[in-house]
Amino acid sequence: MHRTYARIPAHFYRINLHTDTDNMTMALVPDQNHAHLIAQLLSENYGLRKGERIMVVPTVIRPVEDAGSEHAEFSVENSR
Repeated sequence: MHRTYARIPAHFYRINLHTDTDNMTMALVPDQNHAHLIAQLLSENYGLRKGERIMVVPTVIRPVEDAGSEHAEFSVENSR
């Protein structure tokens, strides 16, 4: 049987380690409260160096429409 899925945008909260030269995603969380808790725990226990900070960024992930592709493709954009 063929399944059909609703292709709506998904809202997540991205937890980033931001430095002067780089921005690395550490986690992608669907709940804002959990994202802030994880960011707080990382900030307290990660041992941040000078110039590093943990940021929580609202993010929207939406499917890319491409009928010829067999693989799922997604675009990620900040929702600020």
